[in-house]
Amino acid sequence: MIKNWSELNAMLPKLTEQEAEALLHEEMDGRKRRTFALRLHQRYCTLRAARERAELINAVENRIGVQIDNAEAMHKMPSSQAAY
Repeated sequence: MIKNWSELNAMLPKLTEQEAEALLHEEMDGRKRRTFALRLHQRYCTLRAARERAELINAVENRIGVQIDNAEAMHKMPSSQAAY
């Protein structure tokens, strides 16, 4: 169980997608702190989006037989999506 905001902020950059999801469920089953749940959900979604984007780029590369530079792919995305 995460004790305080400082502890949460210290661990967030080190979490995997699975760990972030597990901590989110733990928070919702336990103390139900709104700000903690929102921050964990934000981190989980960021990690999930990065994984899904990599999977998408990989699928496109495999289909067309060309490797796409991740920076180039991010540049071509709408700015609302590239921020994640």
